[in-house]
Amino acid sequence: MHRALARAAAAAALALPILDAAGQVILSGTVDVAVRQVRNAGLGSVTSEVSGSNATSKLVIRGNEDLGGGLSASFYLDGTLMGDSGAVNTPFWDRRATVSLADRQLGEVRLGRDWSPTHLLWTAIDPFITLGIASANTFRSTFSSRALGQAFGATADASQLNPTLRIANTAQYWLPSGLGGVYGQLIASAGEGGSAAAGQARGDGLRFGWANKEVNIGFAQFTTRNANGNHAFQDQVWGASWDFGFARASIGQRRWTYGTDRTTNTLLGLAIPTGIAGTLKFSVMRADQSGATAALSANDATLLGAGYVYNLSKITAVYAHFARISNHAGAAFAIPGGPTTSGLPTAVNYFGGRTSHGFEAGIRHDF
Repeated sequence: MHRALARAAAAAALALPILDAAGQVILSGTVDVAVRQVRNAGLGSVTSEVSGSNATSKLVIRGNEDLGGGLSASFYLDGTLMGDSGAVNTPFWDRRATVSLADRQLGEVRLGRDWSPTHLLWTAIDPFITLGIASANTFRSTFSSRALGQAFGATADASQLNPTLRIANTAQYWLPSGLGGVYGQLIASAGEGGSAAAGQARGDGLRFGWANKEVNIGFAQFTTRNANGNHAFQDQVWGASWDFGFARASIGQRRWTYGTDRTTNTLLGLAIPTGIAGTLKFSVMRADQSGATAALSANDATLLGAGYVYNLSKITAVYAHFARISNHAGAAFAIPGGPTTSGLPTAVNYFGGRTSHGFEAGIRHDF
């Protein structure tokens, strides 16, 4: 009996925020699960259960200490949880693992694994915050219509070592708040003396912009210098959004360059509040590709996305998303979760020039 009570008490404790003696360490997170169906032309359809379509399912532990005189120290640990299966990613704290010192007037120095500055800006202008079947990251796949089927170039470096989401081993400087809406960061990652195959290469980047309650305008860049001396991979984003009250409109462009290979994604987004609890979302994104072979310039694609989110409370919501990809010429992009496709022209299931449709509906709960 006592053991059962102890187990119940432990489970209850894990369900509540964890605080240290000073009330500075907090446990929080999200569980988001949806049912998804994806149909790829000529290949049939697949129905599945997926995690993180409206907000990433995750576990977060963070803390802050006030050191006095405007100086503070903090840490942030953020790891993906697969709400549909209970699995976790590798590394466990795959989203963020940082420690930092911040001064109210001088800014923040941050060390560890963190988000790419280009991803932070790209997410800010995407109505779907780069999640789910209508994500603005859909064309980030390593398979497309490049000469050898790799969107980021035709070498092992290009396909394995382009941190367009998160970057390990970083040192960063963030501008302080209170600069009239100006924000910015500088970031560099250490090569650690490793190789491209081990995921260790040097990189550096930045993000700068200006924002207030209605407007956000920014530019970001991150350049990876691959370990074996091949071409540097460059990831650039510019974007802007305007909140008119009745709707929030956004526009942006993301360009990936590796040698002569280039993919440019242009995004238009719209979020429309419906009453006090709901939001309609729409997006159109175009991928324009070019490379060493002139014929590849026609291998482009268009993504259309629509969705609705209804907040049942401050921490619980239900949602539904629809998306459609139209591939042109040899482009072979597909919505994740559908029948297997390939961007390789020699593959049996080559998917070039076809369409991909997806629908998903789910529940999100924050804690």
